[in-house]
Amino acid sequence: MTTVTDGEVERIVVADRRRISWARCREDIAPFVTRHVTWRALAAGDIRSKYRRTLLGPWWITATNAITALIMGSVAGRFLGADMKTYLPHFMVSMTIWGFISSSLSEACYTMINAGGMIKAVDMPILIHIMRMVQRNLIIFLHNIAIIPFIWLVYPWSIGFGALFGIIGLMIVYVFVVSASVVVSMICVRYRDVPPVMAAVLQLLFFISPIIWEPSHIRGGEFIVAINPIAYLLAVTRGPLMGDVPNLATWAGAIGFVAVLTAAMIYIYTRYRSRVVYWA
Repeated sequence: MTTVTDGEVERIVVADRRRISWARCREDIAPFVTRHVTWRALAAGDIRSKYRRTLLGPWWITATNAITALIMGSVAGRFLGADMKTYLPHFMVSMTIWGFISSSLSEACYTMINAGGMIKAVDMPILIHIMRMVQRNLIIFLHNIAIIPFIWLVYPWSIGFGALFGIIGLMIVYVFVVSASVVVSMICVRYRDVPPVMAAVLQLLFFISPIIWEPSHIRGGEFIVAINPIAYLLAVTRGPLMGDVPNLATWAGAIGFVAVLTAAMIYIYTRYRSRVVYWA
């Protein structure tokens, strides 16, 4: 029988679970570091099982993406009347980076939904399921990035020590993908109508981001680049790799956006993590 005292105790326990503190945030986010062996091994197992007994293994993804990007870039470049020597490398590098972002966010919509049975049956941090998906897409991205040296051999461009800034840019993109994937996964597992909307949003982002067009070619739509976070992420990664290190304002925009998104991710994950088992 529930007494008044029991009810008060229950309310105190619920209020304590909802209270956000730095110690609780560290405890919830800790599996990102403490369980990295687990989610990395699961992701590697996914790749091996998918391409078992194939001739090229995961390099099939690289070959498929390279051919697709080459055809799209050739058609789009000629349609826009661009110089193929500069346009095709820009498009191929942009598509490689965008592929990592879009595939991760697209899969994030169904990560917790598909892992619902395991979430309910196994006492495992939920963050592991998301990091497994991100790591799987990172492996594919690292295979795809091997295309860039071949593009450089065909259409060489000047590369200096500034290209090392591309590593910092890729780290910023990685933090963005992790944070955005956690937020998208938790929203989609709660509201099942969101995944189709997310697919439409990704298509929109593809066309309004400087992937098939270059920022210097637009006339009258500069604000699209100024307010588009994907444009900043592409600038801090593609720019150094293409021999054009972006200015400090671009770096500040990319880091500031990712910092805000990461803070939002920590709050949402810590606040609603315990409810995912009921939503999945």
